[in-house]
Amino acid sequence: MIYYHVDVFSSKILSGNGLTVIFHEEDMDKQYMQAIAQEFKQFETIFLRQIEEKHFRARIFTVEEELDFAGHPILGAIAVIHEKLYAEEQNITAIFELNNKTLQAESVKMEGYFQATMNQGTPEFLGTVEGELGNVFLQALNLTTDQLHPTLPMEVVSTGLPYLIVPLSSGLEKAKISVGDFEEQLEKIRAKFVYLFDVDRMEGRTWDNLGAIEDVATGSAAGPTGAYLYKRNICNVTDDILMNQGGFVGRPSKIKVFADQSTGHIKVAGDVKIIAKGQLLI
Repeated sequence: MIYYHVDVFSSKILSGNGLTVIFHEEDMDKQYMQAIAQEFKQFETIFLRQIEEKHFRARIFTVEEELDFAGHPILGAIAVIHEKLYAEEQNITAIFELNNKTLQAESVKMEGYFQATMNQGTPEFLGTVEGELGNVFLQALNLTTDQLHPTLPMEVVSTGLPYLIVPLSSGLEKAKISVGDFEEQLEKIRAKFVYLFDVDRMEGRTWDNLGAIEDVATGSAAGPTGAYLYKRNICNVTDDILMNQGGFVGRPSKIKVFADQSTGHIKVAGDVKIIAKGQLLI
């Protein structure tokens, strides 16, 4: 099996969010995929099996579990498909079949890197979190009510993966997951992960639900956050949103979010730099 290592949301090596992209021809056991993802120890690993021309079955794993959807693996994958299979073309579009949805991504060849864009579809707004319940989440995140944005509520939003969006006016640098049952708390409000977002700085942070590993740049959270900012009129729906993430872990990254004006679909874009290629001897 051929694999690539790429950095997503950056045009430079050793920046952005690392990803392993693995090509395989036959179906693989879920436990086997999970073990390979644990071996590479990236925040996520994506497995690709080509179904037909520019059409791929994709499965995404963290070191802990399989995800139905994630953003930066799709962006990294479309760039690698471009490089591996369609290097003579200036731009390509491909279809990805995930566990519960099918989506489209695009890649444009630049000088030494790729610009990738994915369509995350129509956002779902699954409910606000306020009052005492909101205070419970703030405490779990090492935050206080005066650090929450004064006019914006916490809200669960999904473009494939439901995030609790926590809009902040301060405190982003001190935030952390400080309880052991955070995942169970999120399940009660139909969220999978949390995304903290400083509205003035346009900067976000998120972690695995144990709070052990901070993600560098999170495409699956950028889509819901962009949809939230459009809905709340923080950003004009005709404008692009440029979000910052990764500065707290020394991997500064830029994520672009924009809305398709004809469909209302949320799109997420970023640069991709391919830095390594290898072969799995297993």
